[in-house]
Amino acid sequence: MTTEAEAKTMETGGTEKSRHTHPHGEEAVHSHTHDPEEIRAIINRLSRSIGHLESVKRMLEDGKDCADVLIQLSAVRSEINNAGKLLLKEHMEHCIVEAVEQNDTASIEKMNKAIDMFMK
Repeated sequence: MTTEAEAKTMETGGTEKSRHTHPHGEEAVHSHTHDPEEIRAIINRLSRSIGHLESVKRMLEDGKDCADVLIQLSAVRSEINNAGKLLLKEHMEHCIVEAVEQNDTASIEKMNKAIDMFMK
C-alpha cells in the first residue's frame, strides 16, 4: 500500500502529477487532470452553497422559525452532496480511468476510501 509519505505531488503545466510506489515496488506517475470547465462549475456550486449557508446563519441570528432554518439546512446539505457527486463523476471519468489503465491500485484504493467517507 502507498503511504501518504510516499505520495508526492508536483505541479507541471497546470496538470497535477501524482508520484507513488505500488505495493510491488514499482514507481508510478500518472496525471491528475480534470476538465477545467467542470471544476469551475463545481467551484461555482460550492460558492453558491456557501452563500446559502451564510443566509441560513443569518436566519438563526434573526430568530427565524426553526422549522424554516432546518429546511434551508437540508437544502444546503443537498447542494453540497450534489457538488460532491459531480466531483466524483469528474474524477472517475478522468483520473480513475487512467489509474485502471495503468493498473494503479493505490489510486483506486484511495478513491474507494474517499467514497466510503463521502457516503457516510
